[in-house]
Amino acid sequence: MGDEMTSRNPEESKSLDLVQRVIISVFVGVVVGLFAGVLAVYIATGGQTDLARSDVVGLWIMTGVLGLITSGAILMVNRRRPYHPAVLLGLLPMAAAAYWIF
Repeated sequence: MGDEMTSRNPEESKSLDLVQRVIISVFVGVVVGLFAGVLAVYIATGGQTDLARSDVVGLWIMTGVLGLITSGAILMVNRRRPYHPAVLLGLLPMAAAAYWIF
C-alpha cells in the first residue's frame, strides 16, 4: 500500500501542483482582494460623508496597496516575478473608486 502512494507518475504530480496553485491563487484573491474591493466600495459610497477628506484619500491609497499585494502574491504563487506587468491589475479597485472620490 505504501508503494502505491509514493509512486506517482510525473503527469499526475504536475497536475496536482497546478491544482494546488490554482486553489491558493483563488484563496488569496478572494480573501485579500475582496477586502480591497469592499474598502473601495465603502470609500466610494459612504466614506465621503462619514470620514474626513484626508482619511478617504488614505483609505484610497490603502486600497491600491492591498490590490498590489494581492496581485503580487498571486503571481508569486504561480511562479512569476512579482514585478510582472500583470501586477497592475491590482490597481483596478483603486482606479474604480477614484472616479467617485475625485
